[in-house]
Amino acid sequence: MKKYKVKYGENTVSLPAEILSHLADADADELKALILLASDGDEPRLELAGMSEDEFESAASFLRGAGLVKISSKGAGKKKEAAEKKAEPEMETGSAEETKTPEKRNVRVLRREILPEYTSSEISEMMRENELLSSLIDACQQTLGKTFNAAESNVIIAMNRSMGLDGEYILMLLAHCAENEKKNLTYVQRMAAGLVESGVLTPPQLEEEFRRREELASGEGALRRLFGIGGRALTKKEKDIFKLWICERKYSIELITEAYERTVAKTGKASVPYCNTILEGWFASGITTPEEARAAASGKKTPAQVRGSFETDDFFGAALDRSLAGLGGK
Repeated sequence: MKKYKVKYGENTVSLPAEILSHLADADADELKALILLASDGDEPRLELAGMSEDEFESAASFLRGAGLVKISSKGAGKKKEAAEKKAEPEMETGSAEETKTPEKRNVRVLRREILPEYTSSEISEMMRENELLSSLIDACQQTLGKTFNAAESNVIIAMNRSMGLDGEYILMLLAHCAENEKKNLTYVQRMAAGLVESGVLTPPQLEEEFRRREELASGEGALRRLFGIGGRALTKKEKDIFKLWICERKYSIELITEAYERTVAKTGKASVPYCNTILEGWFASGITTPEEARAAASGKKTPAQVRGSFETDDFFGAALDRSLAGLGGK
């Protein structure tokens, strides 16, 4: 392998050496977030990394779970940190309990510094005394296809007892990680911490979060191909627009393709912002299919205009009826 040397200029960015032990699990966004925080933690310049606030917060949750960063004591973060410290002494182990309202579940973020540590003999005793816990650990081992050591069993016990996550939630999380070739329990623990901080507390919420992520990834792949983006990183604006189309507006790929073709015909290039202008105009007009878009271009009324026309006709019809009724009553 060739030898490389970092070219340090006048300014440098210092990173914690512990990041080296997490490189295999960290993704691009998480590494970007760490560099941004190391360079300017108070006001990270997300535009430099092409990250949205949601992506940055998700990455920061991973970094907090890994013990690489902490919430700043400045400004609003000071109140949050104080509240967390106040709550930490109440972090006792106990059975995870289901409640009807997710907001009232005893679910807590699992931080590395308060991760309970049990010896092999203590874990064996706990499993003998608690059949459900024993069954959960067995099921987790089967899901990942490996036999846990004491440290790995500690993670499962801590997620269940200290975080309050039930067995179904934990198994769903492990299955998802296994499908994505992320079988490291430390990675699973950090992912759980990030999900809990994001308010994903129950199995239905976890299922919806996985569905949303899959939908976004699949949609982004189709849009990359359509716009000829290839493997380059999306800009922040492109990410935000694609997320709007896929997760909020829920445009069909057929409608986006129609807007794309008009964009290229008008501008001569595959401009995502210009395409978004077309789609937003259609959205405001109630256009949801390529057929409706073509009909509107040919001068026919859009669905919104048709509805407005009906409402106007109804108004004038009712007014006429009242007038006739008034004349008849004289």
